[in-house]
Amino acid sequence: MELFELETRLSVSKYKFANHIIEKYKLRIGQLIDAPDLKTIGQIRSLNYEKLKGNRKGQSSIRINDQFRVCFIELTENEIAVEIIELTDYH
Repeated sequence: MELFELETRLSVSKYKFANHIIEKYKLRIGQLIDAPDLKTIGQIRSLNYEKLKGNRKGQSSIRINDQFRVCFIELTENEIAVEIIELTDYH
């Protein structure tokens, strides 16, 4: 298990995640950085990009694996500009 520090707009939190989760997280963030726009993210099926509903309305997410997702706020529509909210266990 690797200690992973995640800084969000509200706080800095420390979590322990398995190394393969951290590596997949880094890969997904790299995909967000490399994509020219959110439409491209939506076309990468393995990301399972979705706009969230309910108490997470206004947020979007991409999949790390079957258990974890990265939740974020889209800051602009025309380019990738997101604020990471959390790496969350969806189960």
